[in-house]
Amino acid sequence: MSEKIEVFVNGRKIGLYQGMNVKHALIACDQRLYAAALAGRVRVEDENGFLLGLEGALADGSKIFTSYPDRQP
Repeated sequence: MSEKIEVFVNGRKIGLYQGMNVKHALIACDQRLYAAALAGRVRVEDENGFLLGLEGALADGSKIFTSYPDRQP
């Protein structure tokens, strides 16, 4: 079994080590994105629209999407 996994954050492929979680994927993608999620300004969801916590577990191929719910179109 490989020690590395690949996850996707907003369509961007991110390589992580097994055991890392949602917050690590956000940090690897963009530190500002993680800071915004930590402050509650960003909603973090899986590919089915379910809310993810920053400590949530990841599996190889996981897809994470973020949105800014307070922004108006």
